[in-house]
Amino acid sequence: MNILAIGAHPDDIELGCGGTLIKAAREGHNVFMYTLTRGGKSGQATERTEELKRSAKFIGAKDLKIDDYEDTKLTPGSELINSIESYVNFADPDVIFTHSKKDVHHDHRAIGTATLEAARNSSNILTYEIPLTVEFEPQVFYDITDVIDEKVELIEIFWSQNAKLYLKANAIKGLAEYRALQSRLNSHINYVESFEVVKLCLDKQFRLMKVPQAADSVKRVPEQERELEYAWNKR
Repeated sequence: MNILAIGAHPDDIELGCGGTLIKAAREGHNVFMYTLTRGGKSGQATERTEELKRSAKFIGAKDLKIDDYEDTKLTPGSELINSIESYVNFADPDVIFTHSKKDVHHDHRAIGTATLEAARNSSNILTYEIPLTVEFEPQVFYDITDVIDEKVELIEIFWSQNAKLYLKANAIKGLAEYRALQSRLNSHINYVESFEVVKLCLDKQFRLMKVPQAADSVKRVPEQERELEYAWNKR
């Protein structure tokens, strides 16, 4: 399965679905990560870029793309939509994880809105939350109990942001524990990542359904010919 995670800044993807991606990569799924900015408004862009590369390696991602949009200046216009659509076609995802359109940060909202247009032909789209997200009504819960400590370790890679309270271990674990209680699954599931459903398609066997990309949409994407930016052996 190809899994695509999209985020506005370094650490967004990791906060929202880092545990899910760690487990997915371990199970042999192809994880693609696309971050639109280098987070220059909250630190040195070069430092945050290196942190992001280390986090993708920690996860075991098949590919990481880091774009050069200006931090805090994202708008859901044609340029952003086309950039996301290009990488969606490159990754050919079975499922996409992205920001919620209701997130508190305007860059996050821009990415969430642009993804819906860019991935209009994709079959499965889920949105994630971070500890600062306020309006969020999850319908999907994924058990990360066995990797919660590794998710904390993953977030600690972003050392340049260590003063932010929502990146602390108690914030990460607290949100995951609260969602686990809310899910009412069972007493053995102590931590989960939760997601809102934007689109979910099932096949006859009630598995995630993937609609093949149209031939013309694949042909016109130059990224189809580029080599993977980063390719690592899985952990």
